Amino acid sequence: MKKIHTIFFVLFLISCIVKETEEESVVQHQDGTSSPAVESMYSGIQPLYTEEDIKGIWTSGESENASFSIEEDSILFVDAFEYLKYEFRNDTLIYIEDGVSFFKTRVIKADKDSLVTSNEDGIRRLWRFKD
Repeated sequence: MKKIHTIFFVLFLISCIVKETEEESVVQHQDGTSSPAVESMYSGIQPLYTEEDIKGIWTSGESENASFSIEEDSILFVDAFEYLKYEFRNDTLIYIEDGVSFFKTRVIKADKDSLVTSNEDGIRRLWRFKD
């Protein structure tokens, strides 16, 4: 009897590991686009933050200056003094140039003090810039 319980426990652990690996491979798509499985995971789910939560001046802490400012319909990259249009859909920030989207980053967290995003380059943590 003890042997059967041990076998079932080992099978349970293996199934959990396999499921976790499958989920990671679906989320980490090679070409930066989300798969239908990822789209269905997030469709209909209301994020805990809104476009208003991501607006503001943000810094990565890499320098004493702000990194960028998210405004009503554009993002100002402070160092380059360059504006880019953006759209915010569900939990994704989409950069647009000449009417074409060219970069997407998923917003993981947005609150009054911090902004955390994720894309194919990794996770980026930002803080609200204070003079």
